[in-house]
Amino acid sequence: MSTKKSSLSKSTLIRSIQCSKSLYLYKNNYSLRDKPSTTQQQKFDRGHRVGKLAHQLFPNGKDCSPPNPFSYDESIAATKLLVQQQFPVIYEAAFKYNGIMVALDILENKNGKWYAHEVKSSFRITNTYLLDAAIQYYIITKSGVQLEDFSIVTIDNEYVFNGTLEISSYFKITSVLTEIQERIPFVEKTIEEAIATLSAKQMPEIAIGAHCTKPYPCDFQSYCWANIPKDAIWYLPGISMQEKSNFVEKGISTIHQIDNMEELNARQKVIIKSFQTKQAHIVKEKLNAFTEGIHHPLYYFDIEAFQPAVPIFLNTKPYDRIPFLYSLHYKESENSELQHISYISPVGNDDRINFIEHFLNATQKEGKILVFNTLMEKGILFKMMNDFPQYKKQILERINRIIDVEIPFKELYYYHPAQQGSFSLKAIGNALLGFDEFSKSAVKDGEEAMAVYNELFYWENKDEVNAKLQHLKTYCQTDTFVLYEIFERLKILV
Repeated sequence: MSTKKSSLSKSTLIRSIQCSKSLYLYKNNYSLRDKPSTTQQQKFDRGHRVGKLAHQLFPNGKDCSPPNPFSYDESIAATKLLVQQQFPVIYEAAFKYNGIMVALDILENKNGKWYAHEVKSSFRITNTYLLDAAIQYYIITKSGVQLEDFSIVTIDNEYVFNGTLEISSYFKITSVLTEIQERIPFVEKTIEEAIATLSAKQMPEIAIGAHCTKPYPCDFQSYCWANIPKDAIWYLPGISMQEKSNFVEKGISTIHQIDNMEELNARQKVIIKSFQTKQAHIVKEKLNAFTEGIHHPLYYFDIEAFQPAVPIFLNTKPYDRIPFLYSLHYKESENSELQHISYISPVGNDDRINFIEHFLNATQKEGKILVFNTLMEKGILFKMMNDFPQYKKQILERINRIIDVEIPFKELYYYHPAQQGSFSLKAIGNALLGFDEFSKSAVKDGEEAMAVYNELFYWENKDEVNAKLQHLKTYCQTDTFVLYEIFERLKILV
Protein backbone atom coordinates (compact mmCIF):
# COMPACT_ATOMS: atom_id res chain seq x y z
CA MET A 1 0.00 0.00 0.00
CA SER A 2 1.22 3.48 -0.79
CA THR A 3 -0.16 6.97 -0.36
CA LYS A 4 1.87 8.71 -3.06
CA LYS A 5 -0.87 11.14 -3.96
CA SER A 6 -1.65 12.46 -0.49
CA SER A 7 -1.15 11.55 3.15
CA LEU A 8 -4.02 10.43 5.32
CA SER A 9 -4.92 11.07 8.93
CA LYS A 10 -7.31 9.54 11.42
CA SER A 11 -9.95 12.20 10.69
CA THR A 12 -9.67 11.77 6.91
CA LEU A 13 -10.03 7.99 7.27
CA ILE A 14 -13.16 8.47 9.40
CA ARG A 15 -14.38 10.86 6.67
CA SER A 16 -13.73 8.20 4.01
CA ILE A 17 -15.84 5.65 5.92
CA GLN A 18 -18.76 8.08 5.74
CA CYS A 19 -18.24 9.02 2.07
CA SER A 20 -15.33 8.51 -0.34
CA LYS A 21 -16.45 11.55 -2.36
CA SER A 22 -16.08 13.69 0.77
CA LEU A 23 -12.51 12.38 1.20
CA TYR A 24 -11.66 13.15 -2.44
CA LEU A 25 -13.05 16.69 -2.18
CA TYR A 26 -11.27 17.27 1.14
CA LYS A 27 -7.91 16.38 -0.39
CA ASN A 28 -8.39 17.92 -3.83
CA ASN A 29 -10.93 20.76 -3.43
CA TYR A 30 -10.57 21.83 0.20
CA SER A 31 -11.81 25.36 -0.56
CA LEU A 32 -15.30 23.99 -1.40
CA ARG A 33 -15.89 23.04 2.25
CA ASP A 34 -18.66 24.71 4.23
CA LYS A 35 -17.21 26.86 6.98
CA PRO A 36 -17.80 25.39 10.45
CA SER A 37 -20.77 27.03 12.17
CA THR A 38 -20.38 28.80 15.50
CA THR A 39 -21.93 25.72 17.14
CA GLN A 40 -19.52 23.31 15.41
CA GLN A 41 -16.51 25.49 16.25
CA GLN A 42 -17.59 25.60 19.89
CA LYS A 43 -17.72 21.78 19.93
CA PHE A 44 -14.16 21.63 18.54
CA ASP A 45 -12.93 24.15 21.13
CA ARG A 46 -14.76 22.32 23.93
CA GLY A 47 -13.15 19.00 22.94
CA HIS A 48 -9.71 20.64 22.93
CA ARG A 49 -10.25 22.11 26.41
CA VAL A 50 -11.51 18.82 27.88
CA GLY A 51 -8.52 17.04 26.31
CA LYS A 52 -6.13 19.49 27.97
CA LEU A 53 -7.93 19.01 31.29
CA ALA A 54 -7.38 15.24 31.08
CA HIS A 55 -3.61 15.86 31.16
CA GLN A 56 -4.07 16.34 34.91
CA LEU A 57 -4.93 12.63 35.17
CA PHE A 58 -1.43 11.94 33.84
CA PRO A 59 0.67 14.91 35.01
CA ASN A 60 4.17 16.09 34.05
CA GLY A 61 3.99 14.91 30.45
CA LYS A 62 5.89 16.28 27.46
CA ASP A 63 3.63 17.95 24.85
CA CYS A 64 4.39 17.01 21.25
CA SER A 65 1.72 19.26 19.71
CA PRO A 66 2.92 20.72 16.39
CA PRO A 67 3.46 24.50 16.10
CA ASN A 68 0.88 24.45 13.29
CA PRO A 69 -1.24 21.80 11.50
CA PHE A 70 1.34 21.52 8.70
CA SER A 71 4.33 20.68 10.90
CA TYR A 72 3.46 17.22 12.18
CA ASP A 73 6.84 15.82 11.06
CA GLU A 74 8.38 17.67 14.03
CA SER A 75 5.80 16.07 16.35
CA ILE A 76 6.50 12.61 14.95
CA ALA A 77 10.26 13.05 15.44
CA ALA A 78 9.80 14.40 19.01
CA THR A 79 7.48 11.49 19.86
CA LYS A 80 9.94 8.94 18.49
CA LEU A 81 12.72 10.33 20.68
CA LEU A 82 10.56 10.34 23.82
CA VAL A 83 9.38 6.77 23.12
CA GLN A 84 13.02 5.65 22.81
CA GLN A 85 13.72 7.29 26.18
CA GLN A 86 10.61 5.58 27.64
CA PHE A 87 9.41 8.98 28.88
CA PRO A 88 6.56 8.42 31.42
CA VAL A 89 3.85 10.58 29.79
CA ILE A 90 3.58 12.05 26.29
CA TYR A 91 0.76 14.41 25.22
CA GLU A 92 -0.32 14.57 21.56
CA ALA A 93 2.01 11.70 20.68
CA ALA A 94 2.25 11.61 16.86
CA PHE A 95 2.90 8.54 14.70
CA LYS A 96 3.10 7.87 10.98
CA TYR A 97 2.95 4.56 9.16
CA ASN A 98 2.67 4.06 5.41
CA GLY A 99 1.81 7.75 4.93
CA ILE A 100 -0.98 7.69 7.54
CA MET A 101 -0.60 10.02 10.51
CA VAL A 102 -2.34 9.87 13.89
CA ALA A 103 -1.99 11.87 17.09
CA LEU A 104 -2.92 10.36 20.47
CA ASP A 105 -4.09 12.51 23.37
CA ILE A 106 -2.03 10.73 26.04
CA LEU A 107 0.62 7.97 25.81
CA GLU A 108 1.67 6.61 29.18
CA ASN A 109 4.63 4.39 30.09
CA LYS A 110 4.26 2.23 33.20
CA ASN A 111 6.93 -0.29 34.15
CA GLY A 112 8.22 -0.34 30.58
CA LYS A 113 4.78 -0.95 29.04
CA TRP A 114 2.80 1.52 26.92
CA TYR A 115 -0.81 2.55 27.56
CA ALA A 116 -2.83 4.71 25.16
CA HIS A 117 -5.59 7.11 26.27
CA GLU A 118 -7.90 9.05 23.95
CA VAL A 119 -10.11 11.76 25.48
CA LYS A 120 -13.70 12.51 24.43
CA SER A 121 -15.86 15.36 25.74
CA SER A 122 -18.96 13.15 25.99
CA PHE A 123 -20.56 10.61 28.33
CA ARG A 124 -20.93 7.67 25.91
CA ILE A 125 -18.44 5.65 23.88
CA THR A 126 -19.87 5.49 20.35
CA ASN A 127 -19.03 3.16 17.47
CA THR A 128 -17.35 6.13 15.72
CA TYR A 129 -15.10 6.65 18.76
CA LEU A 130 -14.16 2.96 18.67
CA LEU A 131 -13.28 3.18 14.97
CA ASP A 132 -11.32 6.31 15.72
CA ALA A 133 -9.38 4.46 18.44
CA ALA A 134 -8.88 1.38 16.23
CA ILE A 135 -7.18 3.53 13.57
CA GLN A 136 -4.88 5.01 16.22
CA TYR A 137 -4.09 1.56 17.64
CA TYR A 138 -3.30 0.18 14.18
CA ILE A 139 -0.92 3.01 13.22
CA ILE A 140 0.80 3.18 16.63
CA THR A 141 1.45 -0.57 16.80
CA LYS A 142 2.55 -0.69 13.15
CA SER A 143 5.00 2.11 14.02
CA GLY A 144 6.68 -0.28 16.47
CA VAL A 145 5.08 0.71 19.78
CA GLN A 146 3.31 -2.26 21.33
CA LEU A 147 0.33 -1.15 23.40
CA GLU A 148 -0.56 -3.03 26.56
CA ASP A 149 -3.98 -1.37 26.64
CA PHE A 150 -6.06 1.34 24.97
CA SER A 151 -8.58 3.40 26.94
CA ILE A 152 -11.15 6.03 26.07
CA VAL A 153 -11.46 8.78 28.67
CA THR A 154 -15.00 10.18 28.92
CA ILE A 155 -16.85 12.53 31.26
CA ASP A 156 -18.75 10.97 34.19
CA ASN A 157 -22.36 12.15 33.89
CA GLU A 158 -22.93 11.57 37.63
CA TYR A 159 -20.17 13.93 38.73
CA VAL A 160 -21.41 16.84 40.89
CA PHE A 161 -19.23 19.96 41.21
CA ASN A 162 -18.62 20.81 44.88
CA GLY A 163 -16.64 24.01 44.34
CA THR A 164 -13.33 22.36 43.39
CA LEU A 165 -12.99 20.32 40.20
CA GLU A 166 -11.94 16.80 41.16
CA ILE A 167 -10.32 15.53 37.98
CA SER A 168 -10.28 11.85 38.97
CA SER A 169 -14.05 11.93 39.64
CA TYR A 170 -14.92 14.12 36.65
CA PHE A 171 -13.37 11.67 34.17
CA LYS A 172 -14.05 7.98 33.61
CA ILE A 173 -11.42 5.69 32.02
CA THR A 174 -12.68 2.65 30.05
CA SER A 175 -10.51 0.01 28.38
CA VAL A 176 -11.66 -0.65 24.80
CA LEU A 177 -8.83 -2.92 23.64
CA THR A 178 -11.10 -5.89 22.80
CA GLU A 179 -13.52 -3.72 20.78
CA ILE A 180 -10.59 -2.12 18.95
CA GLN A 181 -8.94 -5.39 17.98
CA GLU A 182 -12.24 -6.64 16.51
CA ARG A 183 -12.21 -3.64 14.18
CA ILE A 184 -8.63 -3.96 12.85
CA PRO A 185 -9.63 -5.89 9.66
CA PHE A 186 -12.16 -3.14 8.90
CA VAL A 187 -9.46 -0.48 9.47
CA GLU A 188 -7.11 -2.23 7.01
CA LYS A 189 -9.91 -2.41 4.43
CA THR A 190 -10.75 1.26 5.02
CA ILE A 191 -7.13 2.30 4.47
CA GLU A 192 -6.94 0.37 1.19
CA GLU A 193 -10.17 1.93 -0.08
CA ALA A 194 -9.11 5.45 0.99
CA ILE A 195 -5.78 5.07 -0.81
CA ALA A 196 -7.61 3.85 -3.94
CA THR A 197 -9.92 6.89 -3.76
CA LEU A 198 -7.00 9.32 -3.59
CA SER A 199 -5.10 7.47 -6.34
CA ALA A 200 -8.04 7.76 -8.74
CA LYS A 201 -7.93 10.36 -11.50
CA GLN A 202 -11.58 11.26 -11.06
CA MET A 203 -13.85 12.05 -8.15
CA PRO A 204 -16.04 9.07 -7.11
CA GLU A 205 -19.66 9.29 -8.25
CA ILE A 206 -21.60 9.05 -4.99
CA ALA A 207 -25.31 9.88 -4.91
CA ILE A 208 -26.59 11.91 -1.98
CA GLY A 209 -28.14 9.91 0.84
CA ALA A 210 -28.03 9.12 4.55
CA HIS A 211 -24.23 9.46 4.56
CA CYS A 212 -24.63 13.22 3.98
CA THR A 213 -25.69 13.69 7.60
CA LYS A 214 -24.61 10.60 9.58
CA PRO A 215 -22.66 10.06 11.72
CA TYR A 216 -21.64 13.70 11.14
CA PRO A 217 -23.07 16.45 8.92
CA CYS A 218 -20.75 16.50 5.89
CA ASP A 219 -19.01 19.83 5.27
CA PHE A 220 -19.36 19.45 1.49
CA GLN A 221 -23.18 19.39 1.58
CA SER A 222 -23.54 22.83 0.01
CA TYR A 223 -21.39 21.68 -2.92
CA CYS A 224 -23.05 18.28 -3.42
CA TRP A 225 -26.60 19.58 -2.93
CA ALA A 226 -26.14 22.82 -4.92
CA ASN A 227 -28.11 21.63 -7.96
CA ILE A 228 -30.75 19.64 -6.08
CA PRO A 229 -34.11 21.38 -6.75
CA LYS A 230 -36.14 22.46 -3.71
CA ASP A 231 -38.99 20.13 -4.67
CA ALA A 232 -36.64 17.12 -4.73
CA ILE A 233 -37.65 14.12 -2.68
CA TRP A 234 -34.47 14.65 -0.62
CA TYR A 235 -36.04 17.72 1.00
CA LEU A 236 -39.15 15.82 2.07
CA PRO A 237 -39.18 16.10 5.88
CA GLY A 238 -40.32 13.57 8.43
CA ILE A 239 -39.05 10.43 6.69
CA SER A 240 -35.66 8.76 6.81
CA MET A 241 -33.01 9.05 4.12
CA GLN A 242 -33.47 5.34 3.44
CA GLU A 243 -37.18 5.89 2.72
CA LYS A 244 -36.27 8.77 0.41
CA SER A 245 -33.81 6.47 -1.38
CA ASN A 246 -36.66 3.98 -1.82
CA PHE A 247 -38.76 6.69 -3.53
CA VAL A 248 -35.88 7.51 -5.88
CA GLU A 249 -35.43 3.81 -6.75
CA LYS A 250 -39.13 3.74 -7.74
CA GLY A 251 -38.49 6.64 -10.14
CA ILE A 252 -40.00 9.30 -7.87
CA SER A 253 -37.51 12.16 -7.71
CA THR A 254 -39.74 15.13 -6.78
CA ILE A 255 -42.40 15.69 -4.12
CA HIS A 256 -44.92 16.53 -6.91
CA GLN A 257 -44.61 12.98 -8.27
CA ILE A 258 -45.88 11.35 -5.06
CA ASP A 259 -49.44 10.19 -5.66
CA ASN A 260 -49.71 7.16 -3.37
CA MET A 261 -49.64 8.32 0.25
CA GLU A 262 -51.10 5.24 1.91
CA GLU A 263 -47.88 4.31 3.71
CA LEU A 264 -47.16 7.85 4.90
CA ASN A 265 -48.08 9.28 8.29
CA ALA A 266 -50.49 12.20 8.87
CA ARG A 267 -47.76 14.84 9.07
CA GLN A 268 -46.12 13.69 5.82
CA LYS A 269 -49.48 13.68 4.03
CA VAL A 270 -50.23 17.27 5.12
CA ILE A 271 -46.74 18.49 4.14
CA ILE A 272 -46.87 16.83 0.70
CA LYS A 273 -50.42 17.93 -0.12
CA SER A 274 -49.69 21.50 0.97
CA PHE A 275 -46.50 21.50 -1.10
CA GLN A 276 -48.27 20.13 -4.17
CA THR A 277 -51.28 22.49 -3.98
CA LYS A 278 -49.27 25.51 -2.71
CA GLN A 279 -52.07 26.03 -0.18
CA ALA A 280 -51.94 26.33 3.59
CA HIS A 281 -53.53 23.51 5.56
CA ILE A 282 -55.93 24.92 8.19
CA VAL A 283 -58.24 23.11 10.61
CA LYS A 284 -60.23 26.17 11.75
CA GLU A 285 -62.38 24.55 14.42
CA LYS A 286 -59.32 23.14 16.24
CA LEU A 287 -57.39 26.38 15.78
CA ASN A 288 -60.35 28.29 17.18
CA ALA A 289 -60.67 25.93 20.15
CA PHE A 290 -56.99 26.52 20.93
CA THR A 291 -57.03 30.34 20.66
CA GLU A 292 -60.46 31.21 22.07
CA GLY A 293 -59.56 30.45 25.69
CA ILE A 294 -56.39 32.57 25.64
CA HIS A 295 -57.15 36.17 26.64
CA HIS A 296 -55.16 39.24 27.67
CA PRO A 297 -53.13 40.01 29.69
CA LEU A 298 -50.50 37.80 27.98
CA TYR A 299 -46.79 37.19 28.36
CA TYR A 300 -44.60 35.87 25.53
CA PHE A 301 -41.60 34.11 27.03
CA ASP A 302 -38.30 32.51 25.95
CA ILE A 303 -35.28 31.25 27.93
CA GLU A 304 -31.78 30.60 26.60
CA ALA A 305 -29.44 28.25 28.47
CA PHE A 306 -25.90 26.99 28.02
CA GLN A 307 -24.42 23.58 28.89
CA PRO A 308 -20.81 23.75 30.10
CA ALA A 309 -18.98 20.44 29.70
CA VAL A 310 -16.90 21.35 32.74
CA PRO A 311 -19.30 22.41 35.52
CA ILE A 312 -18.53 25.86 36.91
CA PHE A 313 -21.34 26.43 39.42
CA LEU A 314 -21.88 24.68 42.76
CA ASN A 315 -23.95 21.45 42.73
CA THR A 316 -24.17 21.30 38.92
CA LYS A 317 -23.22 18.36 36.71
CA PRO A 318 -21.42 18.29 33.33
CA TYR A 319 -23.73 19.56 30.56
CA ASP A 320 -26.41 20.74 33.00
CA ARG A 321 -28.62 23.38 31.38
CA ILE A 322 -27.82 26.73 33.03
CA PRO A 323 -30.20 29.60 32.14
CA PHE A 324 -28.45 32.84 31.27
CA LEU A 325 -30.97 34.91 29.30
CA TYR A 326 -34.70 35.43 29.04
CA SER A 327 -36.95 37.69 27.00
CA LEU A 328 -40.50 38.63 27.89
CA HIS A 329 -43.01 40.58 25.82
CA TYR A 330 -46.15 41.62 27.68
CA LYS A 331 -49.50 42.90 26.43
CA GLU A 332 -52.03 43.94 29.05
CA SER A 333 -54.99 44.32 26.71
CA GLU A 334 -55.89 44.15 23.03
CA ASN A 335 -55.27 47.89 22.61
CA SER A 336 -52.35 48.43 25.00
CA GLU A 337 -48.75 48.81 23.86
CA LEU A 338 -46.49 45.78 23.62
CA GLN A 339 -43.92 45.99 26.42
CA HIS A 340 -40.56 44.22 26.58
CA ILE A 341 -38.30 43.18 29.44
CA SER A 342 -35.23 40.93 29.44
CA TYR A 343 -32.38 39.79 31.62
CA ILE A 344 -28.93 38.43 30.76
CA SER A 345 -26.50 37.04 33.31
CA PRO A 346 -23.05 38.65 33.39
CA VAL A 347 -20.26 36.27 32.40
CA GLY A 348 -18.54 34.90 35.50
CA ASN A 349 -20.16 34.10 38.83
CA ASP A 350 -23.23 31.95 39.42
CA ASP A 351 -26.11 34.32 38.69
CA ARG A 352 -29.04 31.89 38.84
CA ILE A 353 -30.70 33.40 41.93
CA ASN A 354 -30.63 36.91 40.40
CA PHE A 355 -31.98 35.38 37.19
CA ILE A 356 -34.95 33.64 38.81
CA GLU A 357 -35.78 36.62 41.06
CA HIS A 358 -35.78 38.94 38.04
CA PHE A 359 -38.10 36.58 36.14
CA LEU A 360 -40.48 36.14 39.08
CA ASN A 361 -40.64 39.91 39.58
CA ALA A 362 -41.33 40.49 35.87
CA THR A 363 -44.23 37.99 35.85
CA GLN A 364 -45.97 39.07 39.07
CA LYS A 365 -49.03 40.37 37.22
CA GLU A 366 -51.69 37.89 36.16
CA GLY A 367 -51.69 36.51 32.63
CA LYS A 368 -50.99 33.33 30.74
CA ILE A 369 -47.35 32.81 29.74
CA LEU A 370 -47.05 31.82 26.08
CA VAL A 371 -44.03 29.74 25.06
CA PHE A 372 -43.08 27.97 21.83
CA ASN A 373 -42.28 24.36 22.79
CA THR A 374 -42.41 24.31 26.59
CA LEU A 375 -39.89 21.49 27.00
CA MET A 376 -36.91 23.82 27.53
CA GLU A 377 -38.63 26.51 29.61
CA LYS A 378 -40.52 24.10 31.87
CA GLY A 379 -37.46 21.86 32.24
CA ILE A 380 -35.29 24.77 33.35
CA LEU A 381 -37.93 26.17 35.71
CA PHE A 382 -38.47 22.76 37.35
CA LYS A 383 -34.67 22.41 37.76
CA MET A 384 -34.46 25.90 39.31
CA MET A 385 -37.32 24.94 41.63
CA ASN A 386 -35.34 21.91 42.86
CA ASP A 387 -32.03 23.77 43.10
CA PHE A 388 -33.55 26.76 44.91
CA PRO A 389 -36.52 25.40 46.91
CA GLN A 390 -37.11 28.80 48.55
CA TYR A 391 -38.74 29.86 45.23
CA LYS A 392 -40.66 26.61 44.70
CA LYS A 393 -44.18 27.99 45.24
CA GLN A 394 -43.64 31.03 42.98
CA ILE A 395 -41.96 29.07 40.19
CA LEU A 396 -44.66 26.40 40.23
CA GLU A 397 -47.31 29.13 39.93
CA ARG A 398 -45.55 30.45 36.79
CA ILE A 399 -45.22 26.94 35.32
CA ASN A 400 -48.97 26.41 35.76
CA ARG A 401 -49.64 29.53 33.67
CA ILE A 402 -47.57 28.36 30.68
CA ILE A 403 -49.30 27.57 27.36
CA ASP A 404 -47.48 25.90 24.47
CA VAL A 405 -48.01 27.78 21.18
CA GLU A 406 -46.27 24.95 19.34
CA ILE A 407 -49.35 22.74 19.83
CA PRO A 408 -51.46 24.01 16.87
CA PHE A 409 -48.49 23.50 14.54
CA LYS A 410 -47.28 20.21 15.99
CA GLU A 411 -50.85 18.85 15.91
CA LEU A 412 -51.29 20.12 12.32
CA TYR A 413 -54.11 22.60 12.96
CA TYR A 414 -52.04 24.83 10.70
CA TYR A 415 -49.29 24.20 8.16
CA HIS A 416 -47.95 26.52 5.45
CA PRO A 417 -45.95 25.26 2.46
CA ALA A 418 -43.38 28.02 3.08
CA GLN A 419 -42.42 26.16 6.27
CA GLN A 420 -40.71 23.64 3.94
CA GLY A 421 -41.34 20.84 6.40
CA SER A 422 -39.83 22.64 9.36
CA PHE A 423 -41.80 23.18 12.57
CA SER A 424 -39.33 25.59 14.16
CA LEU A 425 -40.42 29.00 15.44
CA LYS A 426 -38.30 30.66 12.76
CA ALA A 427 -39.79 28.64 9.86
CA ILE A 428 -43.35 29.19 11.10
CA GLY A 429 -42.68 32.90 11.67
CA ASN A 430 -41.21 33.31 8.17
CA ALA A 431 -44.21 31.51 6.64
CA LEU A 432 -46.90 33.41 8.54
CA LEU A 433 -45.26 36.85 8.48
CA GLY A 434 -43.86 36.62 4.95
CA PHE A 435 -40.36 37.76 5.94
CA ASP A 436 -37.43 36.67 8.12
CA GLU A 437 -37.42 38.71 11.32
CA PHE A 438 -34.28 36.81 12.44
CA SER A 439 -32.26 38.19 9.51
CA LYS A 440 -31.73 41.32 11.64
CA SER A 441 -30.08 39.26 14.38
CA ALA A 442 -26.38 38.31 14.41
CA VAL A 443 -27.31 35.13 16.34
CA LYS A 444 -29.66 32.91 14.33
CA ASP A 445 -30.86 30.11 16.64
CA GLY A 446 -30.84 28.70 20.16
CA GLU A 447 -27.91 26.34 19.57
CA GLU A 448 -25.78 29.24 18.34
CA ALA A 449 -26.87 31.35 21.34
CA MET A 450 -25.76 28.56 23.68
CA ALA A 451 -22.41 28.22 21.89
CA VAL A 452 -21.74 31.98 21.86
CA TYR A 453 -22.44 32.45 25.58
CA ASN A 454 -20.40 29.37 26.52
CA GLU A 455 -17.33 30.74 24.71
CA LEU A 456 -17.57 34.12 26.46
CA PHE A 457 -16.18 32.45 29.61
CA TYR A 458 -12.87 32.08 27.75
CA TRP A 459 -12.69 35.60 26.24
CA GLU A 460 -10.69 38.43 27.81
CA ASN A 461 -11.74 41.43 25.70
CA LYS A 462 -14.59 43.06 27.69
CA ASP A 463 -15.78 45.17 24.76
CA GLU A 464 -16.18 42.06 22.61
CA VAL A 465 -17.95 40.24 25.45
CA ASN A 466 -20.39 43.12 25.89
CA ALA A 467 -21.06 43.26 22.13
CA LYS A 468 -21.80 39.51 22.07
CA LEU A 469 -24.13 39.83 25.08
CA GLN A 470 -26.05 42.49 23.18
CA HIS A 471 -26.30 40.20 20.12
CA LEU A 472 -27.71 37.48 22.36
CA LYS A 473 -30.31 39.84 23.86
CA THR A 474 -31.37 40.95 20.37
CA TYR A 475 -31.81 37.32 19.27
CA CYS A 476 -33.90 36.39 22.32
CA GLN A 477 -36.04 39.53 21.96
CA THR A 478 -36.66 38.59 18.32
CA ASP A 479 -37.76 35.13 19.48
CA THR A 480 -40.53 36.45 21.74
CA PHE A 481 -41.55 39.19 19.30
CA VAL A 482 -42.01 36.58 16.54
CA LEU A 483 -43.96 34.43 19.01
CA TYR A 484 -46.26 37.40 19.67
CA GLU A 485 -46.72 37.99 15.92
CA ILE A 486 -47.46 34.31 15.29
CA PHE A 487 -50.18 34.22 17.94
CA GLU A 488 -51.73 37.42 16.55
CA ARG A 489 -51.84 35.85 13.07
CA LEU A 490 -53.45 32.68 14.44
CA LYS A 491 -56.26 34.76 15.95
CA ILE A 492 -56.82 36.51 12.60
CA LEU A 493 -56.96 33.14 10.80
CA VAL A 494 -59.93 32.00 12.91
